[in-house]
Formats: sequence, structure tokens, C-alpha cells
Amino acid sequence: MDLLSVFSAHFWLLFALAVSIAVLRELRRAPGEPSLRAPRRKKTE
Repeated sequence: MDLLSVFSAHFWLLFALAVSIAVLRELRRAPGEPSLRAPRRKKTE
């Protein structure tokens, strides 16, 4: 087994873990909380 295939397997494992954590965090957040993708509005004072 060469180094590239070992790196590729670890990369996809970490990538899948990061995606699943992001999805779980998005599903667990309260409906009233702003999303990370929501544009930030400037306060007009």
C-alpha cells in the first residue's frame, strides 16, 4: 500500500467527519438563531 492511498483514505474519513459535524450542528441549532450563511445586517442608529 503506497503513501498516496493511505493519505486518501484518511482524507476522506476526516472529510466525512467534518461534513457530519456541520450537518448535526445545523440540525441542532434553534430555529430563531441566525445561520452562518445568513447575511449580517448593519444596525441603523
